[in-house]
Amino acid sequence: MKNKGFIVHLAGVVAMVFWGMSFVWSTQVYQNLNPTATIFLRLVIATVFLTTILFVFRLNEKIQRKHLSLFAIAALFEPFLYFIFEGYGLKNSSPVIGAGIIALIPLVTPIAARIFLKERLTPMNIVGFIISFVGVIVMLLNKNLELTASPKGILFLCGSVIVAVGYSIALIRLTKLYKPLTITWMQNIVGMIYFIPMVFIMERYEPSNFANVGAYIVPLVCLGILCSAGAYALWAFAFSKLGASKANVYSNLIPVFTAIFSYLLAIEEMTAFKIIGILVVVVGLVLSQMKSKNGPSTGSGSLTEQLNTPN
Repeated sequence: MKNKGFIVHLAGVVAMVFWGMSFVWSTQVYQNLNPTATIFLRLVIATVFLTTILFVFRLNEKIQRKHLSLFAIAALFEPFLYFIFEGYGLKNSSPVIGAGIIALIPLVTPIAARIFLKERLTPMNIVGFIISFVGVIVMLLNKNLELTASPKGILFLCGSVIVAVGYSIALIRLTKLYKPLTITWMQNIVGMIYFIPMVFIMERYEPSNFANVGAYIVPLVCLGILCSAGAYALWAFAFSKLGASKANVYSNLIPVFTAIFSYLLAIEEMTAFKIIGILVVVVGLVLSQMKSKNGPSTGSGSLTEQLNTPN
């Protein structure tokens, strides 16, 4: 049981490593492709990769027609709306600031989880959430205690936080119906369909430089396979075991890994504030995952009653 718990938490951490790096990879691709084209191609790569894995290893599940609407809603939130907001938010900010704002997700999610899923949280979990968020804020400050970012970028990134919470509510329902790989595969297919008209529209206003393929192909493939395929599958697995509130707190690790990768790749400087912030985030994360003496810190309750699972 302990090994199984370790694997669940490891899946959450690895997903955050990939997503933390995604802010760096996206910034590199955006130098040649606009965000919409980037996201569409990223989903195409992920879909091809997952389709190969599912059918070669015979892991594919039959999708029931009555559940297609749920997949459509989930994919509308993420990847469609989420990636639009995140993509244009990141284009108007830095990787670390973008990742830092995304870390608001675990603070907003418990509110929604409490309302829609009746998930319970202990005082220690709440303290952990707050401490972790303080660590994120410290990471985003400069030596003059100022937070400098484009208002436009912040607005887009805050929009991505809101739709990510909506996706979490839909995801907890899907994880009771299908396996993580199936969920990830379907949401990428539906999301890819959503993006087709957007690509043609945005290319008229913001043409991409597709010819310079050598400059963006590697980070684009990494976004597709590691982030849109691997990370989402790992995330759905961790989500199904931990619940919305405790799983989403791992989002606080995204700016930590983004800051580290940005420093190693000489994209952003690793300041004292970022180092202190990273340590505080980790402390908050550990506290948020602690269990009370009386049992688990969070639970989903009766999902059949809460979500009215379709017949």
